[in-house]
Amino acid sequence: MEFSSTNEPEMEERPSDDRAEESTDESLLPKENMSEELMRHWINERFAPEVLHHQEELLERVLSRIQQQSLALDVLANNPEDLSSGNHFRLMLIETEIEHMRFICKAYARCRMHKLDKFFDHCLMDHETRSRLSQVDLEYCSREQTLVHNLLYDSVLDQLPIKYRKLDEEHMIIRPDLDQGVFIFVRASCGPVYLPGTEPLMLEKGSRHFITYRSIKTYLESGHVKLG
Repeated sequence: MEFSSTNEPEMEERPSDDRAEESTDESLLPKENMSEELMRHWINERFAPEVLHHQEELLERVLSRIQQQSLALDVLANNPEDLSSGNHFRLMLIETEIEHMRFICKAYARCRMHKLDKFFDHCLMDHETRSRLSQVDLEYCSREQTLVHNLLYDSVLDQLPIKYRKLDEEHMIIRPDLDQGVFIFVRASCGPVYLPGTEPLMLEKGSRHFITYRSIKTYLESGHVKLG
């Protein structure tokens, strides 16, 4: 059962095509700097029940920024005679930014690794999920699958009748629960969202909701909503 923090008026029919196009217009999304974008994707990854799209392009930009700032830090640190009060404060800001971005990058990687450890069979077998993984993710899942399956065969399955040794049957694969409830914040008005037994719901900018992940998955991917 889904709950929403806002009470929307009942709607007798689906919104017009114009409304639907307006609700998914990416130009309406709020602007964010690199640090804010990185933070948003980390929190989304942390609270989403499934593995989300790997933000490879963003991470490359972040790592490039860290490298640039590290070089600037070295220049300032190697010229102590030029460290006026203003430059000293700038040095502290650069150090803080570097540590902040490094922390979020590591936290983001840990979130993904935790899900890959849990859902490696699903990640390798589900086409949609595979499309969201980087090459490194896929290689990690393959290694994890090989290690776990070999361990199970050596310790348990090898002692069972052949018909009980399969590990790829549907009931044996751990899959994410897409009907799990999540808290969302609406970054840009979007919708409609269709919930079982209720009228279509339009998500208004700035509103917060507790709703099933499956119902807002599309708008999370487009950036119109964020988790947390």
